[in-house]
Amino acid sequence: MKQTSLTSNHQKKFLLALHSSTEKLGIGLVDLNDHKQTFKNSTISIGRDLSNYLFRSIEEIFPSITWNQIARLIVATGPGGFTGTRLTIIFARTIAQQLQCPIHGISSFEIMAYRLMKQLHPNESKKSFWIKQMLRRRGIVAGKYKLIKNIEKPNMSIIKELKEPHLINPHAEIYPSINASEDVEKDIERLLKIGIDFHINSKAGYWNEVLPIYPTSPVRIN
Repeated sequence: MKQTSLTSNHQKKFLLALHSSTEKLGIGLVDLNDHKQTFKNSTISIGRDLSNYLFRSIEEIFPSITWNQIARLIVATGPGGFTGTRLTIIFARTIAQQLQCPIHGISSFEIMAYRLMKQLHPNESKKSFWIKQMLRRRGIVAGKYKLIKNIEKPNMSIIKELKEPHLINPHAEIYPSINASEDVEKDIERLLKIGIDFHINSKAGYWNEVLPIYPTSPVRIN
């Protein structure tokens, strides 16, 4: 019985999703070999104290002793608080580099686009649209998106990011546009679904290509 349990444990391959672009930390986990694909999620309000809670929060849902079973990571890259987003990306990049597993970075605007596009008129949803966020005393950040039908899976739609979130001229005409809206609980599930799709399609993902989006700062991870 012990041998059977050990073998089963070694067969597990996990997808770990992390979202810290807001003052809530979202953690998502799924066993990629589980045909039921049961999501295990956790959302914690941590404010700006991510550095003291990141490891502890991940360990509560996914003990570090099993981190060597991570087969793929996916992380929200912002825009968001620079320190929080950067810490999570550094953590995910380090794990991916050490385990030599794929990692993907998805902007928080692209993730929320799946739920926010429901606000569009049916005719508008057929075209590209913008998601925007007003930054206090810093201007407007906006990203451009388009709904694309998946030919191989007609019932499944995907969002393509045409322009990642960036500072725009306050007088620029962007239409149609939707105001960014936080919902980490739903967005961490979407992040897992995107990661599962990448896994099914064996999409490559390299740790040195995952960078934080922080439009108001010139600092980048190299």
